[in-house]
Amino acid sequence: MAPVHARSALLAARRFERRDAVGPRFGMSMPASFRTLLHQESGLREHRVTNPTDLPERLAGADWRTLTAAFVRKDELDSVDRVGLAYWLIAVCLHSCVLEVVPTDVAADECADPVLANLQLARATALFAIEGLSGRTHAAYAGLVDDPVPTAAHAQAVAAYGYLLARHAASDADSALHLGRAALLLKRLVPDLSAFDHTLLTARLRLRESMHAERAHDLTRATAVLADADALIATLGPESDEDRLLVLEMRRRVLDRRVDIAVKSGDRVTEEAALADALAIDPTDIRVRMQLAQAAERAGDDDTALAGYLHAARLGPYGTAFALLGAVGAARRLGHGEFARVLAERAFRTAPRSARTRDVLLELCADDEPMAEVVRRAAAADPGRPHTGNWHYRMYAAYFDLGESLSPGLYADLPTLAYRFAERGAAPETNWQRLMPPAFRANLVRESGLHEFAVDHPAQLPAHLRTPAWDQLCAWVEEFPDADAERRHLTATVLFRLGFGKVVLDLLPPVPVAELTDPAQLRLRHWRDVVAYVGGVGTAVITPTASFEIADHPACPTHLRFVIAVFAVVFHARETRSLDEAQAWRDKAEEALTELLADDRYSDFEKKMMESRFYRSVTYVPFLRKDREQLAREMDRAEELARALVPTTPYEDFLARENLRACLESRSKEAFGFGDTELGRRRVEEVLTLDPYEPKTHMEVAETILLAEDPDIYAAAESYLRTARLGPIATARGYALAADCFERAGQPVLAEDCYLQALRVDPYAISAARGWRRVGGAGGMADLAEEYAAGLEDWGARRQTPGS
Repeated sequence: MAPVHARSALLAARRFERRDAVGPRFGMSMPASFRTLLHQESGLREHRVTNPTDLPERLAGADWRTLTAAFVRKDELDSVDRVGLAYWLIAVCLHSCVLEVVPTDVAADECADPVLANLQLARATALFAIEGLSGRTHAAYAGLVDDPVPTAAHAQAVAAYGYLLARHAASDADSALHLGRAALLLKRLVPDLSAFDHTLLTARLRLRESMHAERAHDLTRATAVLADADALIATLGPESDEDRLLVLEMRRRVLDRRVDIAVKSGDRVTEEAALADALAIDPTDIRVRMQLAQAAERAGDDDTALAGYLHAARLGPYGTAFALLGAVGAARRLGHGEFARVLAERAFRTAPRSARTRDVLLELCADDEPMAEVVRRAAAADPGRPHTGNWHYRMYAAYFDLGESLSPGLYADLPTLAYRFAERGAAPETNWQRLMPPAFRANLVRESGLHEFAVDHPAQLPAHLRTPAWDQLCAWVEEFPDADAERRHLTATVLFRLGFGKVVLDLLPPVPVAELTDPAQLRLRHWRDVVAYVGGVGTAVITPTASFEIADHPACPTHLRFVIAVFAVVFHARETRSLDEAQAWRDKAEEALTELLADDRYSDFEKKMMESRFYRSVTYVPFLRKDREQLAREMDRAEELARALVPTTPYEDFLARENLRACLESRSKEAFGFGDTELGRRRVEEVLTLDPYEPKTHMEVAETILLAEDPDIYAAAESYLRTARLGPIATARGYALAADCFERAGQPVLAEDCYLQALRVDPYAISAARGWRRVGGAGGMADLAEEYAAGLEDWGARRQTPGS
């Protein structure tokens, strides 16, 4: 499915294989940044290489293994193979490696040899790709253009240098001179070149002359010269696969110029014809799709433009962000505000150093200052720590390396809170309730693309990514075996909040409760049970047996017994569905609560918090009994207490907000469960005011919309989009549900894009794959969508077949 420009590597491989040092290569090479962008946007971290030997053997095809072997032996190669290797490296965008093959300029007099001239031209080409028109680049070209001799390499170098001066130099005064000298060289080369090669190189020169005229605003001359190039191409009779590739590339480049000139001259007929031809020969090229979308936009057809820009954005990486910005404009004009916001964030994440992506997103964040600050900070990355320019890192830095999270969401800084308590050497008994899902860190790393953070243990994080807080955590982990129970508990809490649950379990062997003697040891053993239970959610039910024993231990303090008993009520209600067990643990929790409320060591804030949490949790008992009246009465009490909390410190303010949010979330489910949709909706709206940046809440908003008698499907889709935008919790699910709603709302283009984004996050989501298949035609990818869904279904069926 490669676009024409990507097939340069195929030609380079065949030229090397046949030891053809002087045959023409592609006339255009991709910039050095292309491969970097490809790595970033694909997320295929094992393919991130700086030289051929970096690629794991199991990923290398036959051609790549040949390339690697040649690169390893580069100092032993003769000039012919060095030329072939250098151009092959250029074709796969490993330009810096060319400078290892050709580390110094070939002397000008030695360039009379056509093979050595090609070697020098490869060096000059690589230098420009890396450095632009630097001093070294000018020097590399000088040996070929100052006093050129009649070789094909000199003719190409002089023409290329003239073009580079016209496009990139401060002055293009010498550009015409060099293009004229290239023409004279080609005339002298008529006897020495095959008719095919001479005609091809002449057509390339005409193409460069056309570009020069276009930049001089002489569109009449540009059109005429381009017509000459087209006529020359028409005479070419390729006899080999290599020749056919060269002709295809020239046809593609001429069509590209024809479109640009036609647009500037307002020649709509020529533009449409050239675009149709370009699409036929290069349907997977991002530039072709961009030109088609831009043509639709100029014609005022924003629906077609939106679909076209979205299609183009998938065909990057060179231009992905700008295709998305084009889609942003079309979406806004069509009234798709939230969809436009999502697209703008994707554009910014793709190109965070671009002023255009930054400014467009800031404009869309005009009424959302906290998120605007995230954008500004991500756009100004620390040069010594480039990962700080990543949107996800700025949002959730605490989870990456205990850095500063800028997300205004309630739960963005939980690891840092735990770390501060560990730093002080003590944590308050009253803690927050939220337990982030075990996959949160893994999802965050995957969706951010910051794969160096994908470590299984804090000590594995590379030194250049660490903050001072991370180094301190590593020291605590190293000292863990000899630390007292309180220090181990504080360290284990930080590890768990960061997503290192397995490390906690490895550091804390399951000591029998009978061997524990003091409250600190009991709290630590209970914490191990919590970590194990949460780690098993969704895969296996891990019963917190030790915690249940601890509640009856003579050394168990009242507050810990209360915490465990409340936890046990919830566990049995969810996992065993045993009313008797839930009731027994409720009784034990109530007994402990009575003692705590009578204890003068606890403040009024702490007592109200404990009682509110008690009623929110133990109402599982009347829920299991289907006693609606008791459940409502006790949830009323939980809410009353949550609203009565008067915080006196920033930490207490956080706890109060978190508790009220959790209480109202439970109450909304209660209302929906009893069929009171309007009450449930009002409660969800209040939850949203407490934390408008929590993805789950936006999903609940969408669900309340869909419960209405006459639901606004489009509004529900926008709420699901906010879920996806504020991920990584439920990113894929948010996209998939938004897609389903857009599909139902008669917006297949929006639906198609959302299904595809869901699959990018979760490639195995079969429902999203089937949805993409249904609407794939709206984005111009019906065949690919069908192939993907069918392949996934076949894979799933084979996995379910015994013995497969």
